[in-house]
Amino acid sequence: MTETQVPDEPVVDATRGSFRLTHVAEQNIERQAFILDQMASRPAVKALKTWALQQLAPAPGETAVDVGSGTGEDVVTFAELIGPDGHAIGVEPNPGLRAEATRRAESTRRAEAARGSDAAREAEAVRRSAGAQVEYVDGHAEALPFADESVDVLRCERVLQHVDNPTAVVQEMTRVLRPGGRIALIDTDWATAIIHPADPDVLQRMVGYFLSESANPFSGRQLRGLLAQAGLEITGETASTWIEAQDGARQGFIAMMHLTAAQAGVITPAEADAFSRSLNEAADRGAFHMSLTMYAVSALKSRAV
Repeated sequence: MTETQVPDEPVVDATRGSFRLTHVAEQNIERQAFILDQMASRPAVKALKTWALQQLAPAPGETAVDVGSGTGEDVVTFAELIGPDGHAIGVEPNPGLRAEATRRAESTRRAEAARGSDAAREAEAVRRSAGAQVEYVDGHAEALPFADESVDVLRCERVLQHVDNPTAVVQEMTRVLRPGGRIALIDTDWATAIIHPADPDVLQRMVGYFLSESANPFSGRQLRGLLAQAGLEITGETASTWIEAQDGARQGFIAMMHLTAAQAGVITPAEADAFSRSLNEAADRGAFHMSLTMYAVSALKSRAV
């Protein structure tokens, strides 16, 4: 069998796992949106999104913010719950993703209005489309574009793993929360990843490399402590396990990691080839396994903070 060819150009892709925010600009918007959509469709992610929304319980007339809003669907969900008297805002530093989020929100509004075929359904469509007026603003988690104590509800999903100073980010989120405001954080702990079958030594070197290259790969385990350190009252915590399908051995992060590791000199081309072959053969037998644990924690800002 031909040995794996190590590419000349850097293999930098959001599918590599916990990359740094500086890597985001290197990806085209269509590719980023596709990756975000794929991640959002996973059962583990959907379960944590639902849990976080229940913990936050957005109410009519409130101001709700999604930090790192990406393609914006969670902001639209906020808007539908807080209604036309509320304010749903997505904070996203990438202008291309903000444009894509705006396009999707408008598409959702039009689809809702078009579904109103009789008087009752039309009234409901108008109500929902009115509630779904959303705003996407430029901004970074480290310096949110909001006044002190101006936000009722705040969510942040899979962002802290990409930042170098999560403590400062959570303190900034606390600053903008009103007394009585609610916050929910969702993130991954990349050290919980299990990949089977693979040579233990090769896998250890590969995983060690990716963890060292990531801004904050242990983010998931830190969420509760970050919120408590900021003086917030913990109101709930949960976890969900991402289990990759068998075709995950041939696509996405898993299918690329051996190439990236070989390019970095962490493993040899022969080891990269053996790693890929082992996973593909396991997938053919239905024996491939990859899992990863994600965490979510919610908290409340008391009157004393």
